[in-house]
Amino acid sequence: MATSNFHNVNATHIFACSLENEWDYEDLKDNVLYGLEKIEGYTSHTKSDPHELRSFPSQSIGAVSRVTAFPNFTLEVIVTAVARSGYYEGCNLDWHVSYEIDGYDCEDYYEERVEWALQNSLNEDEYTPADVKAYAMLAENTAERLKNEIVKEIEQVFKDYSDPLGVTAQFSNGETIYHKIA
Repeated sequence: MATSNFHNVNATHIFACSLENEWDYEDLKDNVLYGLEKIEGYTSHTKSDPHELRSFPSQSIGAVSRVTAFPNFTLEVIVTAVARSGYYEGCNLDWHVSYEIDGYDCEDYYEERVEWALQNSLNEDEYTPADVKAYAMLAENTAERLKNEIVKEIEQVFKDYSDPLGVTAQFSNGETIYHKIA
């Protein structure tokens, strides 16, 4: 039984990297890190890959973070670049995103975190459920916009150090045929 060589979760393409030896891997990580450091909001504080699999071990390389301040809470979007080992050979570059409101992870629970932040704000204003819903929608839309901006910049760095691939065909036994993306 065969399997796909690459485990890609979020990236728009499979950013494949061929590696001859362990030094190639270290060079790749250093080069990607160098590219990430040039992006506004770069941080060396990374989060571990929630999509890591036993057959596809991964390592976080660096992250880019953007913060937006609302009247009574802050929203932070963190996109972490990941190098994920190929099943047979090489590796691919991918990313994952996390969201924080006032420093607390929120993932997809914007409304609950926004409600908590508003009710625990310094001036302790009272907010109606409609206000909370409106702020949550605003936070979610802002988070999506910031994520898209960061991903575009990170994937440009990936293109500089990899070969973007697409899936041509995948068979029922898992075998996969790839094609180059121009």
